[in-house]
Amino acid sequence: MTDEKDIVTVVDCTASIENLLNQVIEKFCAPTKNRFMFFWNVVLDSSIMPMGSKVKISMAIAQELKFTLDQNAIHKVMSLRNAFAHHKTGAHPVLVVGGPNKEGSVHHVLQVISNSGRLTRKNREEAFAEFKTYFTSAKESLISLLEAIRDEKKSISI
Repeated sequence: MTDEKDIVTVVDCTASIENLLNQVIEKFCAPTKNRFMFFWNVVLDSSIMPMGSKVKISMAIAQELKFTLDQNAIHKVMSLRNAFAHHKTGAHPVLVVGGPNKEGSVHHVLQVISNSGRLTRKNREEAFAEFKTYFTSAKESLISLLEAIRDEKKSISI
């Protein structure tokens, strides 16, 4: 049951990262009041603008504001999310045979492909712990970028 809870956590956390990416794009582009819902419901819909494109746009916004966005953490969140979402919970079991004084164990691995195409195999439990670390970094970085956008807008309106 823990594996299923982990998957739900990974998917939900990634959705919150995507929501922060949407907020970054919306705050920077500042659609007019009468176009706001169109912007959110159509332009930012993930079937129109995939998460990878939102990351690229957010990176461009960060560069425009001379802000350092933790792109690595965001990409790690995405690649780990994909690995969790596309592997059955019992997929890829690994049996570690114990020695004379060691007990054997069984764990499951995920095959994780990075945005550069590199494939690695990770223990599911370790991958989940890694995901939580990268999620926290990505979230903090995007929230800081949102603050930088708000600060920039305040300085322009003064």
